[in-house]
Amino acid sequence: MEASYLALPIRVDLNPLLAQMEAQVPLSPPKIETWAEIKGKPRAYFRFNLIREPLLVRMKDAQVSVLVVANYGMDVSVRTLGQHYTVVGSCGRSPEAPRRVMLELKTTLGLRPDWTVDLSQTAFEVRPLSACEITFLGFDITSQVAAGMHENLADGAATLGRLVRESALARQKAQEAWTLLSQPIELGRDLYLLFQPRRIRLAPLVTQGRVLVITPELETQPRLVMGAKPQVPAAALPALEPNASPRSGFRLKVEADLSYAHASRQLATELVGKTFDTDRGRFGITAVRVWGEQGRAFMEVGLEGRVTGKVTLSGRPVRDPLTHDLRFEGLDFTLESRSWLTRMGDWIYHSSLRKVLTEKAHFLLDQQFQGLRESVQAGLNRTLAPNLSLSGQLRELRMGEVGTGPEGFLSSAYLEGEVQLELK
Repeated sequence: MEASYLALPIRVDLNPLLAQMEAQVPLSPPKIETWAEIKGKPRAYFRFNLIREPLLVRMKDAQVSVLVVANYGMDVSVRTLGQHYTVVGSCGRSPEAPRRVMLELKTTLGLRPDWTVDLSQTAFEVRPLSACEITFLGFDITSQVAAGMHENLADGAATLGRLVRESALARQKAQEAWTLLSQPIELGRDLYLLFQPRRIRLAPLVTQGRVLVITPELETQPRLVMGAKPQVPAAALPALEPNASPRSGFRLKVEADLSYAHASRQLATELVGKTFDTDRGRFGITAVRVWGEQGRAFMEVGLEGRVTGKVTLSGRPVRDPLTHDLRFEGLDFTLESRSWLTRMGDWIYHSSLRKVLTEKAHFLLDQQFQGLRESVQAGLNRTLAPNLSLSGQLRELRMGEVGTGPEGFLSSAYLEGEVQLELK
């Protein structure tokens, strides 16, 4: 059967995780205001203070940039005997304004085959906004400040990555949708839609503001089932495949099935108890059974009264090209039944029995397909779970040829339009 595809956008609000990242990155790195020796400058030492401004997070598709501006100042001293330090220069200390440097950590969001969301560092940039240099020593502290903040930002990004991985939200939502779409969806009385998902692939990650949009694409083999609700075993969520390109439109190929048992019950409702008056006497219908094989439809009818027994009729199940109705074409008694009826007398052929059976069989199957597009349209707009909704707009329903299967009549159907899942 031809496959159909269904995009499944999963939206992950990153604001709570980013708030935790903000809390994890300290306002000041450790060991500030602690004297440290300036390499290559004997007995020369420096100390600095630093306080960062709030983190600024920018997102574009799978790229996440974390920017921070650090305000800092520095003292330089010489050490005399013991632990006495004499300050000989400073910058960014009161009454001067603090010096400033901007740091940017670039990371990339990804999704692994096991549905784990990953965050990996790709680049680190330092942009001094104002230098803090002690001229007579030729010493600039910007690199030390950047190194300290880089470590803190990297730790914060690692925390964000861990939080994203541990949230397991993408897998939970995908599993929820997969499980629901694996089960029959009731579209109406005795009418069920089976999506039958088979594979799941991933489109490139995108962001909308601070919302991460993960869009798996489900490959399905949908079909419509008429009659009793089908029993479908639970299916595990498969591994994620990369490189999907979700389609904006949706073409649904289905198999519209009408089980023989269901057809028999419906036709019995119409025919059992119906009587026929002829010039030779009255007879009635006591039972009806419908089935098909090798592309032919068969109808067994129990009779009682002036004629008592069973007769079988055969015809070809066809789809009317103008009305799209399903009917039995050329419905007539089988040779065996014709032989039996001939022995009873040709008066049976002058009754309205065959005409009524043809009309009712047409009515039976026509009723099953009548309004099928409307039923599917209504059933496609519903809430499947508290956070999962299905919506769709169908433009066309085209019915194909009718055949016979082991359990019922089969007819290919094509539903075209827009169908999507929404996870909130």
